[in-house]
Amino acid sequence: MMYMQKRSMALISLFLLIAIAFVLNYNYSNKKEQALKNSQSNPETASVVNLQTSLNEKNSGKNLFTGIFTSYREEREINRSRSLDALREIVENKNTSKETRDQAQKQIIKLTELTNQEMVIENLIKTKGFQDAVVLLDNGIVNVVVQADKLSEQEVAQIQDIVSRQAGVSIDNIKIMNRME
Repeated sequence: MMYMQKRSMALISLFLLIAIAFVLNYNYSNKKEQALKNSQSNPETASVVNLQTSLNEKNSGKNLFTGIFTSYREEREINRSRSLDALREIVENKNTSKETRDQAQKQIIKLTELTNQEMVIENLIKTKGFQDAVVLLDNGIVNVVVQADKLSEQEVAQIQDIVSRQAGVSIDNIKIMNRME
């Protein structure tokens, strides 16, 4: 009976975490839309937005592929920051139970560690001569996207070695893709 109560509490806590993340995401989207509307109505802000857009358009032609890798990173960071914000709200909420607060704090630490690991692995791959790389760690599976036309067996082995050592995963759980065009 006690097991069922604990299990129910855990399920309720997880449901609440998901619901809070959904609400925060919804609020974030609304604030972003509102900021965009405000920038369009304010001439000073609109000129800054137009300048930034024109700079992005000029740069996008030069480094299209670097832009793809940058957008992968930005998307990953946006998702992580949303998750971290939701978890921080749970931790800071006075009505949150100690157990739920502890779980949220553990998740914050885990996300921070994952982010650091990904950054270290990306930098180590770049030191091996690759122009760019994006690493995504998720539940013991590592996806690596490397900027290259083609990857030799030796290059794949180098990347696998780096990822395996840094992330502590077996080579079977490492997926390597090349992306050039």
